[in-house]
Amino acid sequence: MKISIVVPVYNVAPWIESCLRSVFACCAEADRVEVECIVVDDCGTDDSMATVERIAPEAAAAGVDFHIVSHIRNRGLAAARNTGTAVATGDYIFYLDGDDALERGALEAMARVAVETDYPDWVQGNFRRITSSGEVCEETLYFDPEEPMYGDRAAVVRGFDRLNFTNATNKLIRLDFIRDNGLLFCEGLIYEDVLWCMQAYGSVERIAALEAITYRHNLRNGSIMRSTMTEEKMESLLYILQRLQELPRDANVEHRAVFNAVYGMKSLYLNPFPGRYRAKWMAALWALEIRRMEVDTGGLQPLGRRVVRAFRYRLGLAKIYLHGLLRAYRVWLRLRAKRAEG
Repeated sequence: MKISIVVPVYNVAPWIESCLRSVFACCAEADRVEVECIVVDDCGTDDSMATVERIAPEAAAAGVDFHIVSHIRNRGLAAARNTGTAVATGDYIFYLDGDDALERGALEAMARVAVETDYPDWVQGNFRRITSSGEVCEETLYFDPEEPMYGDRAAVVRGFDRLNFTNATNKLIRLDFIRDNGLLFCEGLIYEDVLWCMQAYGSVERIAALEAITYRHNLRNGSIMRSTMTEEKMESLLYILQRLQELPRDANVEHRAVFNAVYGMKSLYLNPFPGRYRAKWMAALWALEIRRMEVDTGGLQPLGRRVVRAFRYRLGLAKIYLHGLLRAYRVWLRLRAKRAEG
C-alpha cells in the first residue's frame, strides 16, 4: 500500500520540524507501507520552509519519497490541500497540518486496519490534543469496540455521531474515493473541513475505525480556530450553512446544519460585531431553510438549546431574544469569574 501524506506549510516554524520528523519516524517503523510526503509551500513569512529544506535529506534514510510543491502566492489551507491532492500518487491520502504531528506507529496501524477491512473509503484515527505548555488536555476517541467497522451506507448513517465528520485530518482516505466524487476543499473558506466532510458524507459507504491514537493536535494560540471571531469567519460559516441546505437531506445533514447555525448565532451575539452587520447576517440566516429543520437538540449544551429556540420567532423577535439571552449569559460568565477569583 502507498500512502500520500499532504502537509500544508504556512508560518508553522515552531512545529514543522517535529511534524516532519514524526512522519519519518512512522515510516521507518512501517515495513509494508510505501510513503510519499508532499509538502506544499503556501508562501509564509517565517522560516518554516528553511527548516523543511534543512531536514528534507533525512527523508531518504526513513524510506520516504519527499516532495516540495510551491505556490507562487499565499492561497490558504484549502488550496494547499487541493494542490497536494492533485499531485498525490498513493492508494490512500492523509492530511497532516504542519503544526501537528503523527503519533508513533500511526501509519502502520492505520494501513493494517485498511487491509484487514478490505480497503474502506477511509480509516478513522483518534486524536490527542496538546496545550501550548505541552500537557495532554484531551483524547478524542472515535473507536467503538462494538462497531469498529461501518460496512455499508446504513451503518455510516447510523454511526454518524460516533464518526468524525468535522475534520479532514487524521483519516486515511482512499485517493480514488476523493477523485471519483470530485471532492475539493473550498478555497478562501474558513472552517473548510466542515463543508468537505459533509460533502464526503453524501458518498461515503464504508468506514473503519481503530483503537490507537494516531494524531497529535497542538492547540496553539493565534491559530485560525482559536483566534477571535471575525466577519470573515462569520461569512464562511454562513456560506457553509447555505451549502449544507443544498445537500441531499437526511437527519444527519440537518443535525449538522442546525448545530452550525446555533454556533453562528452564539458567535454573532457574544462578540462585538456592529449592529448593522448582525442584522445583515441574521437576515441571511432567516432566509435559509435551516430554521425550519426539526432535529433532536439533545446533543447541544444548555446554552445552545436556548439559542435554537430563536428559530421559533420571526426575525425581529428572534434578534431581541438572542440579544437578551446572550447579554444575560455574558453577565453570568463575569459573575462566575469573580466568584472563582474570590
